[in-house]
Amino acid sequence: MSLKFTKVVLPDDLIDHDKVTIDQIESNIVRCPDPEYAEKMISAIDAIRVRGDSVGGVVTCIVRNCPRGLGSPVFDKLEAELAKAVMSLPATKGFQFGSGFAGTFLTGSEHNDEFYIDEHGKMRTRTSRSGGIQGGISNGEIINMRIAFKPTATIGKKQLTVTREKKETELITRGRHDPCVVPRAVPMVEAVVALVLVDQLMAQHAQCNLFPINSELQDPLSSIFEPEEALF
Repeated sequence: MSLKFTKVVLPDDLIDHDKVTIDQIESNIVRCPDPEYAEKMISAIDAIRVRGDSVGGVVTCIVRNCPRGLGSPVFDKLEAELAKAVMSLPATKGFQFGSGFAGTFLTGSEHNDEFYIDEHGKMRTRTSRSGGIQGGISNGEIINMRIAFKPTATIGKKQLTVTREKKETELITRGRHDPCVVPRAVPMVEAVVALVLVDQLMAQHAQCNLFPINSELQDPLSSIFEPEEALF
């Protein structure tokens, strides 16, 4: 059997972060909410598996309905806490919020997220290039992050290595190994992000009750859970 391996890249505007559901994500084994691209990913992973090789990928994680005010502007920035947690997962090699590295090609006026008041009297941003976090603190918009996972190190192809006796040799591994860890990484990313946010929610709740400064700018904890709306 001959399978052709091709790189699969989802267009940035393919998935609507406001409307995507967990059911869509969990509808296939690669956890891609778009059925067409899910099939492309499955074919690509199968092709690389047949070769005895592996492939990496990127997991996008979004947090909806996150209250404003989580995090800190100096030492415990929310993006730093999230990055630390996510980058502690096995096989992670990259991390970015919002525009990420692409933001380096924009000017300040192009990249800034301008504020406005919506029809419900709530402060919002017109864009989300900051990824829902500004100055280390959540701004109430969707938090959007992307995490890069490297190809699985253990593969079926012959590789060069060195023994404990410092002798060069060849290594061929046998057994069952994932040709791509990205599908398995999705619930891991969800879990560590949830843990960080719960810690931040408890810290904010305690701080706001002890020192009620600018309370009108803080979202109450009751605002997090809306009927039929998931946090992730």
